[in-house]
Amino acid sequence: MLEPDGRTLLLDALRAPDGYELDYAVATTFTLHLDTALSVPLSFLPRRLAESGDPIALMEAVRSAADRLDVFHQAGMVSMPPSRSPIFSFLEPVLHAVRRPKAGHLFHPKLWLLRYTAPESDDVHMRLLVPSRNLTADRSWDLCLQLDGWIGNQPNARNKPLVDLIRVLPGMSLTALPRERATRLEGLTDDLRRTQWEFPENVDEVSFDVLGLGKRLPDDFFVGDNHVVISPFCTEAGLATVSGGRRATLISRQETLDALPSGTLAEHKAFVLDPLTSEVVDRGEDAGPTATGLSGLHAKCYVLTYNRRAWIRVGSPNATEAAFGGNVELLVSLVGSAAKLGVAGLTAEDGGLRSILSEYSPQPAVEEDDVGKRLDHLLIDLASQPFTATVENEGERYRVVLDGPVVVAAPQGTRITVGLVTVPQLTADVPAGEAVRATFRPLSIDDICAFVVITATAGDVTATAVVLADLIGAPADRLDEIVARQVDSPEKFLHFLALLLGMGQPAWALASGQGAGAQQRPGSTFEAPGLLELLMRALVEHPERLDDLARLVERLQQGAGATVLPPGFSEVWTVVDAVRREIAA
Repeated sequence: MLEPDGRTLLLDALRAPDGYELDYAVATTFTLHLDTALSVPLSFLPRRLAESGDPIALMEAVRSAADRLDVFHQAGMVSMPPSRSPIFSFLEPVLHAVRRPKAGHLFHPKLWLLRYTAPESDDVHMRLLVPSRNLTADRSWDLCLQLDGWIGNQPNARNKPLVDLIRVLPGMSLTALPRERATRLEGLTDDLRRTQWEFPENVDEVSFDVLGLGKRLPDDFFVGDNHVVISPFCTEAGLATVSGGRRATLISRQETLDALPSGTLAEHKAFVLDPLTSEVVDRGEDAGPTATGLSGLHAKCYVLTYNRRAWIRVGSPNATEAAFGGNVELLVSLVGSAAKLGVAGLTAEDGGLRSILSEYSPQPAVEEDDVGKRLDHLLIDLASQPFTATVENEGERYRVVLDGPVVVAAPQGTRITVGLVTVPQLTADVPAGEAVRATFRPLSIDDICAFVVITATAGDVTATAVVLADLIGAPADRLDEIVARQVDSPEKFLHFLALLLGMGQPAWALASGQGAGAQQRPGSTFEAPGLLELLMRALVEHPERLDDLARLVERLQQGAGATVLPPGFSEVWTVVDAVRREIAA
């Protein structure tokens, strides 16, 4: 356990077990990158499609997963994406900003709770991921705990803290969840109450603790011996808490340790990541070295022993006063025999972790960027208040009128601008002491989005955050138009049709009897017999998919879009659509 060469990718950890498919998932994170969130639905596709880099596959994955996924994050901690794709609009119903639990503290837990179902049976598979990483593309040294389980007949009392956390999420959200999403989340919470987990090897007890919701940790929570503290951020008081007041082995960042008050580390043994670790790691005698691309430490882990037992605690809190004094955080405790879990030699010279560590050598402390921190907190406070984006027609174009809170407590000389994620060339200044009020025009229908970029600049320091505004008056067919503009050729139409009807496996492979590993792509000709069969099958098994297809076909049949439909498709669709309408009636 805690071996540095044990690697997993988030997309792999999210992927359904063989024979199952995602039914619903909820996630919590502190920070979030929009482009990383956009990639998550790829884990619900077959691996070959997920790794293809196909933009149509990405769009369909995001579109189809939007009703099965909810992500809660700290308001003001969504980063500006490097690209400005209209596909981001499909994430609007998925993301839910959460307000601070109290002044000066943050919503900081990181988890994924997933329910998978088996199409061929009533089996349900539950999975819990507790990563130390946020939903970002950062490539740092992290930890991720994966627990798989099943739904039992009786409540599992040890799950109660986790259940309580999931249940308070809608109330912490800045905006009310739509009824259907709230109902789905409540159903997942009920399943969690009765979930029994499979324990990792040599672990005989798993428990959960949630900080920041009113319940304090027991006074003896960190009492023990042989403490190992892994935390990228720590303070003097935080270190005293997690070490139980005893001597500890501390693994942290160089700049964190340099900033600690003199004498804090006198009783502790401190390590930092070896600088070479981010470049090359020896994979052993049977394989050559590999470039990891990993840099920096983001893992959080607290290890201690007591009476021949060991506790390994992983989760979101850093060793700071804020983490244990007001932040919302999640910790999972894995308990077992100290000898079997192997924690005694965790940082020994021949231990696995020791191979990537160097003993800490003090360096002059780097002065903290106070202006940057003030700008970050300004953006969190702004993002924790309501924004509205009202869409108005301007002939064949549109304008969006943005309204938001009054800008207060900004450092002197700070410039605040706002804009839409989809149109970076259009920004508006917001004077200090005034409310956000800006109009963006002219916009095409796929420029309309609820994601608003706030930029704060003071001198040479700039901070940005993306907030989700309440979008009012947007055309009902806005997302359909985004799909139509991406599907701009007969080949792309057939590809989209294949993804829509084939449940991830390309429909042309299903129609022609090709195996799952086939690489053939459809041409621009509509082969009626095989795809007609798939269309008719969808009428029976997944009629809602044909509703989505009907909206796209109707839009493409208007004007120049008719050339996107492959020859022969319209005739077949007329028959299928008539049956679809009759069934709906």
